[in-house]
Amino acid sequence: MIAYIINGKSFGNCVDYVTRKSLEEKLGKEAEQKQKTDERKYESNKGEDILDHLSKDWKLIGMSDDVRVYEGRKAMADDIARPTRRRKPIKDPVGHISLDFHPKDAPGMTDERMVDVAKDYMRQMGLDNTPYIIVRHFDKAHPHCHLVFSRVDYDGKILTQTTNFKKNERVCKALNLKHRLMQGRSKLDTDVSKLRGKEKVRYKLTHDLARLFVSPDVKDWNSFLIVLLRNGITTKEKVGKSGRMNLYYCVGKQSFWSMKLDPFLTRENLERVFRERMERRLKESESVIKRAERHAVEESKPEKKATSQPRVSDQSQNPIQSHKPIVIPPLPFEFLWDVPKSDEAAYRRGETVYTFARKPADRYCAHYWIWYDFKTGKPQCSFDPPKSRDIPPAFLQQVVSSGKPTSTSSPQSGSSDFRMSHVSLSNAPNDDVCIAHGEPVSGDFKQFLENHPDMDFYDAKRKFKEEQKAKARVRQGPKLH
Repeated sequence: MIAYIINGKSFGNCVDYVTRKSLEEKLGKEAEQKQKTDERKYESNKGEDILDHLSKDWKLIGMSDDVRVYEGRKAMADDIARPTRRRKPIKDPVGHISLDFHPKDAPGMTDERMVDVAKDYMRQMGLDNTPYIIVRHFDKAHPHCHLVFSRVDYDGKILTQTTNFKKNERVCKALNLKHRLMQGRSKLDTDVSKLRGKEKVRYKLTHDLARLFVSPDVKDWNSFLIVLLRNGITTKEKVGKSGRMNLYYCVGKQSFWSMKLDPFLTRENLERVFRERMERRLKESESVIKRAERHAVEESKPEKKATSQPRVSDQSQNPIQSHKPIVIPPLPFEFLWDVPKSDEAAYRRGETVYTFARKPADRYCAHYWIWYDFKTGKPQCSFDPPKSRDIPPAFLQQVVSSGKPTSTSSPQSGSSDFRMSHVSLSNAPNDDVCIAHGEPVSGDFKQFLENHPDMDFYDAKRKFKEEQKAKARVRQGPKLH
């Protein structure tokens, strides 16, 4: 189960939405025109019994004792709004929360069980001292219900819990364990085509942000903003009441707080992910380089007692070179179906890739680490990066002897990774010479890159040259005329 906090300004509009008033009126007109003669015994709910309705995609399954559910939508909305009249008006007096359950919980999700979970959620969130209704919807594949309540309780206090997203997450996890429920669907699994108005813009924006976050052009926060701007998304920051800077994503004239879209999309979290991603790539590149160096040193050692023994064929003398080249096959279509080409190319070069993909057993996509297992000959997919990888020496020698960088993508290809690899060590000089983006790199520049992991390769190159020129001017001293 997962809970989405929405809130609103109009009790009447919210009640009309959860009880499908517009759909009721449409079906009522069809019934009057004898297009649905089998349902003519029902009226379009002008105030009689709200439990009898034409639409079969919703059901009122719970309410507080002081809400009149048999006198129509207007009476219901008035009863829920009653506590708000005891104090000054607030900005969003309507509490509206959607509880979404996993499709696998559907077989045992009776109305009684859903009401128990909903009441337990309101009790743990501290929302049980206010009038409310619980409406179940049947218009989607997964079970879900809507809670409509007053954000002002019976004592006239404002229920600020409806803006506490961290507490909402903790309560959902606790209820999943208590009632043995599965984690609910995220916004990325929602069919945007079925939504309307601002909700459609909100969910589509969440989808776009998740897709652009794994774009090959995104390496840090600044490049992320550039990619957003290209896709019609802007950002702005405002100081909140607590003094904290809040990030907003803007589409057209509408803006959405990053915390309400998804806590993952806050600036602090994204910058942390960018730093961790860069650190992993640098460590992985260094590990590959060190392995290749060790293997090359072992291969360069002279053979013992070569003259006293009969000559052996070239195949037994150098088994690594005699083997067929190790080729990592492309990712199977049924295994991962929308991985970017740049990430798949990096995967086929033996690198560990962090991308947005789907496992065979999953219905939905998520962020995974993907790498090739040389033992099983199959791709591996996990939420966590591999602690260690058993890469065959033949494959490392294949990379080293090729004389090309590990990353075959050029800067113009849009690759977001920074990868560094050694040139062929068979005829390499004694000093530490590397290749980065197809260019030779000195030991000093390599050290400069390690000291500035957040800096882009070409920015680092320009900065390094400026520092070298400054040092040269200092060594030369002032010019005497």
